[in-house]
Amino acid sequence: MTRHVNVALPFASWPDEDQQVWEACFDSTDIFDEAPCSHLSAATRQGRQAAYGLWLGYLSLIEPDCLELSAPERINRSRIEDYAAYLRENCRDTTISHQLGRLFYSIRAMYPDRDWRWLYHIARRIARQAKPIKHPMVLSSDLYALGLRLMDKAEVKAKRACRVTKSAAMMYRDGLLIATLVEAPMRRRAFSQLRLNEHLRRIGNRWVIMVPEDLTKTRRFQEYWLSERLTKATDVYLDRFRLAFPGAEDHDWLWTYVGRAMTDKMIRRRTIRWTHGALGFPVSPHRFRNAAANFILAADPENVRVAKDLLGHTSFAMTEKHYIDAAQSRLAGRALQNILSEMKEGDHAHL
Repeated sequence: MTRHVNVALPFASWPDEDQQVWEACFDSTDIFDEAPCSHLSAATRQGRQAAYGLWLGYLSLIEPDCLELSAPERINRSRIEDYAAYLRENCRDTTISHQLGRLFYSIRAMYPDRDWRWLYHIARRIARQAKPIKHPMVLSSDLYALGLRLMDKAEVKAKRACRVTKSAAMMYRDGLLIATLVEAPMRRRAFSQLRLNEHLRRIGNRWVIMVPEDLTKTRRFQEYWLSERLTKATDVYLDRFRLAFPGAEDHDWLWTYVGRAMTDKMIRRRTIRWTHGALGFPVSPHRFRNAAANFILAADPENVRVAKDLLGHTSFAMTEKHYIDAAQSRLAGRALQNILSEMKEGDHAHL
């Protein structure tokens, strides 16, 4: 059986009613008549729109006549069960629970007079039975060293060729973006949309990355001051290696490819490729955020709360729950080993 690919229905292809109700809920153009969900961040709205589009894409493939019904009539337990089974062919249960959760929040906002709690409960049941992926622990120091090595190799490669080749330019760019993600562990969407004249600014002898509210999940402005080392590396990239990409002078995207900007998916693929080769396991851009929290906890546990601001969270509880719980247990075990190793011989006789 051919493995299907989950394809979302573009917004322009949604049924007219769905488009109208969605815009009324999520897209407000009148400042005096705010839409119920217009307060959500752009990333959250896009995520919910993608999830709703995926649901409609499934219906258009499996039961196209269903699109002629109103949105509330389409969503029932039977179709949701079939939809979950459809997603399971390509997705893990964690992803399925996220998609159903976003669908729940979307349909609840669009039709608040209906009781949609049953859909939320289904999403939560799937989430509880999902087996989380166990990622190998990685620290920012490991990733930073990889980024620096790639840039060094790229410079050697360009020197031997007496010019900046495309492969050398790609290697330097990838090394710089890896090292930059270490010092500025923002989310992948924001990272891929950085522009030279808008988000990257020179203040004194340092480059500063400024991430506006509309590019952050929490709608909070974030600012990252790059180290002197990385500032110099950024200068080299802008003066030499970035210009080796055809068409780079025609746009101001920081992370460039041939004639265009790198997409967030391209950044993810390149990052995974280099980390897998160097560390023996892949590290996605999002895992750089875990690496930062783990590194701060390992290097300076008394000031671990600064990880909240580095990651742009509104509360330390969020940081602790999703980024450093595992690291806490590892460090606790390490502390116990240190205590035991410091015990004098014969001390155990008194226990």
